[in-house]
Amino acid sequence: MTEQKNPEDSIKAVKKLSLQFLAEVIGQCPAGLEQTKDQDVVFAVLGFQYGAIQSAAYVSGIDEEASVALAQDIMGRINGMDEETVSKIISLMPMLTKKEYPPIDIGGKAIIAFYNAPNDDEKLKAAGLLNEILRQIDQS
Repeated sequence: MTEQKNPEDSIKAVKKLSLQFLAEVIGQCPAGLEQTKDQDVVFAVLGFQYGAIQSAAYVSGIDEEASVALAQDIMGRINGMDEETVSKIISLMPMLTKKEYPPIDIGGKAIIAFYNAPNDDEKLKAAGLLNEILRQIDQS
């Protein structure tokens, strides 16, 4: 992921990469994930998604305001949430980031590993990190 000269091109590139990555991630998660009411699982998934999008935006040189708008758009789309719900969730993410909430950090590192992966096996490994987080939550 390299910084694009045109901010609109950067936003399009981050949106494309994020959607591709997060679709792969969700594809590796347990069936019925989208219907869970377990708050730990919901926040882990959303934190992971937020971290991935923010990391991709940062690496691409997208400013904070644009990266938040990008996260709202992508997370709303991928989770089928309305704008108000996504805004409420996004507003919690800076606080969780300051508290070093692990799924945010893991999501941020996973998308970079996915992008830089030399082969499909490594891409799948990076995309499988959310599933590993969910397994750990399930075991606790």
